[in-house]
Amino acid sequence: MLAPLISADSTNSANAVSWNASLKLVFDWRADCTDLRFKHEGPLRIQKPLYPDGRECCHAVVIHPPGGIAGGDVLQIDVSVASEAHAVISTPSAAKWYGSFDQKRASQRIEIDLYGCLEWLPSETIVFDRADVESVMTISARDEARMIGWDLLIFGRQGSGERFELGCFDQTLKVTLGGETVWIDRLRLGGSDPLFESPIGLGGNYALATCWVIAPESEPWFEDRVDSIRSACGSIAWTRLHPRLLIGRQVGCPIQMHRRMQQAWRFIKQSYWNLPANDLRLWAT
Repeated sequence: MLAPLISADSTNSANAVSWNASLKLVFDWRADCTDLRFKHEGPLRIQKPLYPDGRECCHAVVIHPPGGIAGGDVLQIDVSVASEAHAVISTPSAAKWYGSFDQKRASQRIEIDLYGCLEWLPSETIVFDRADVESVMTISARDEARMIGWDLLIFGRQGSGERFELGCFDQTLKVTLGGETVWIDRLRLGGSDPLFESPIGLGGNYALATCWVIAPESEPWFEDRVDSIRSACGSIAWTRLHPRLLIGRQVGCPIQMHRRMQQAWRFIKQSYWNLPANDLRLWAT
């Protein structure tokens, strides 16, 4: 990870520079290998394609050299995974939504067009106090596509005594399966929102994790499969929203939540995808 070009303090200035960045990733299947083509504009890019699990699966590590997203910044990521292709997308460190004192909103849009197999395994996202955020992720999965992904949110820098007291976090997750929209998850939290303390919200916690697992149409989520995941990964609350879509939720300590997500990823990949689940090297650093 390159040293941050924008510090948290520099975002407090009304003269702070806004960064617009885009990244397009296309994973194709060629000669028994997942091949990656990519194009980027601005400070958003990847390392070279990596193949720690063999040529069938391509790993891409998304890097944002500024180190965080400040008011006025706009990020766009487009991902396409072809039939038979298998991709793993991760990030080397936490994403940071910096506070904005000039009422500039920062935004991120991620669009995924999925025909093959995708593992979306980013590091956590930290929402600083006074951040004003709009984040939209849209996933369009075809009939035999499969995916496991997660989103881990941390509000405020608790280790520094900072709470998320001012600002707004607005996030939308949308999943379309075979042309039918089956899930739209909308999270909108203002600073010091009562939902942080409410038992029907975060229950006094400051971190929230969401996991989604998309099954191919030929291998839907039958109840016995859902029950086995609940037994093996009981610390996560699992809900089958659609025969092809399983959602997991948890609140609590960010470190424990990340470990539990990894545990669920291993179980699902080994038990239902019949693939080895080798931990990403990034997780050991």
